[in-house]
Amino acid sequence: MFLSARIACGIVLPLLFAIFASGRMKGGYWLIGMFVAFGLGFMLPKLYVQRRASSRRQSVEDELPLFVDMLRLLQGVGLSLDQSLQVVTNDFRGMMPVLSSEVGIAQRQFVAGRTREQSMQRLSGGFENEDLRAIVRLMVQVDKHGGAVQEPLKQFGDRLRETRRSMLRERIGRLTVKMTGVMVLTLLPALLIVTAGPGFLAVTRALATHH
Repeated sequence: MFLSARIACGIVLPLLFAIFASGRMKGGYWLIGMFVAFGLGFMLPKLYVQRRASSRRQSVEDELPLFVDMLRLLQGVGLSLDQSLQVVTNDFRGMMPVLSSEVGIAQRQFVAGRTREQSMQRLSGGFENEDLRAIVRLMVQVDKHGGAVQEPLKQFGDRLRETRRSMLRERIGRLTVKMTGVMVLTLLPALLIVTAGPGFLAVTRALATHH
């Protein structure tokens, strides 16, 4: 499917270029344009998929703290792990669109007969997120052996929030450095004119009077 889309775009884009460039470009320029159009058409689906995957990974990173908190809350009111995941899938799709969808897929696979570990493989390995992998390992362990999960989830949620705060502080620090550079570049010339301008004018007048 993906290769078919790349081939289709690699054919359609050069055809469109040939239609619109017909009579306007000739010789070598037309040939170069066709090669460029083919390259762009062939690469566009890949670029789209990469951007889409990056967006989903970022969404998972943003949704994960809420996911952990909801699991802890639902476990705290006495729901089983399976019931908690079902509630997340059915009732929190608007707040966690990516994670609720992925958990829903895992739940359907679990109901179809796969083990919890097998059904969670897609969720664990599809987003390159170590925190998500750790949560999946915890859920698999609880499903196999039981045990209290609220305290580990609380500690995990606290760590996630602290990590996000640290990242936010780091981003603000980098932004402050960039803004300082911009302010120096934009305000320094004006400051030099204001501070050095009167002295320069005085020297100019003195030289003119001397001559």
